[in-house]
Amino acid sequence: MIAIQTPPIETQTALADRFISTEVERFTLVFPAVWIAEILRIDRSEILDLPFYDPLLTGIIHHDGQILPLIAAARLLKVEKFALRERLVVVRLNETAGSIANIGIIIDRAIGSSTRQDLPAEIFTAPTTDTPMLLMHPGLIPPDLWQPRR
Repeated sequence: MIAIQTPPIETQTALADRFISTEVERFTLVFPAVWIAEILRIDRSEILDLPFYDPLLTGIIHHDGQILPLIAAARLLKVEKFALRERLVVVRLNETAGSIANIGIIIDRAIGSSTRQDLPAEIFTAPTTDTPMLLMHPGLIPPDLWQPRR
């Protein structure tokens, strides 16, 4: 029999107050640490394109026995001259992320970890892509993203 250990409650509480900062071109995209299942490195050749879907949906990969849809954060943030690199860094979101669970967000690089107190208060109150630092939230992903286009 395999015993599954759950982290102590104080560890879960501490994780809820942590955020992972990532870099996407000139932006800093911040994720709640409890949303992140893992950070992957994948080759661009692993991505299966989905040509009849919104260009925001970069494609899908097969990872850990599951299909993982990928969204390029640069496209999400409307960065000009976006191009995929040969080797990509992907933040895979877990079930805690709600409506955007089990997707991968392609970023340029992971910067580090911080607490809520270390981050500017305005990223929690005014979600906009007009500032250089942005908190990731489900509202950034268009609801019709998963619908094929003609």
